[in-house]
Amino acid sequence: MTETDKPRILVAYATRHGSTAEVAEAIAGELRAALTGVDVVPIHDGLDPAGYDAVVVGGPMIMGWHREAMRFVKRHSDTLSRVPTALFITAASLTETAEDGIAGVPIFKDPWLVKEPRQPGKLSYKERYAAPRHYLGAVLEKAPALRPFAVAFFGGSLDLTRMNLLEKLFVMLVVGAAPGDLRNWEAIRGWARELTPGLRGTARD
Repeated sequence: MTETDKPRILVAYATRHGSTAEVAEAIAGELRAALTGVDVVPIHDGLDPAGYDAVVVGGPMIMGWHREAMRFVKRHSDTLSRVPTALFITAASLTETAEDGIAGVPIFKDPWLVKEPRQPGKLSYKERYAAPRHYLGAVLEKAPALRPFAVAFFGGSLDLTRMNLLEKLFVMLVVGAAPGDLRNWEAIRGWARELTPGLRGTARD
């Protein structure tokens, strides 16, 4: 295989205050250890995944998945459906529902992030809101053509001093999350290494 035959990988991310950008960089760093041609790019209106052989898309869950990330997968769902695509979602809370997949899509749950429900089988509103099925279901609904080969939920960094009043109230009252940095770098880098077989060998003929 020549250098030009090797797959080109796009790691596209949306971020509010920069913490998800650092997660994207960590993922890209692990991918570069095994693959060449890995680009890390913030999502913006003109970003086009066409020409890449595989794509990783990430963004934070604040009041729904970051709007830029959601718009990106919706706008480019046809393109993303034709190449191996993985998603990562950073969040302040995640309810353990014992599911290892949603709508046939395998999911990884950061052990630092998941919380056992108070009454298994009878989730509260906050627990239902923070369930993997709720988070990921909204993304798959917006981009029905897309079926990622892997999805990860990681803890994010929650700084209430950098949020507006509505976001603060939402995080505290609806999600019930506590501020702090929940990023589990070992889990993030481990998941990235597990992606490599799915991204390897995807170069176009």
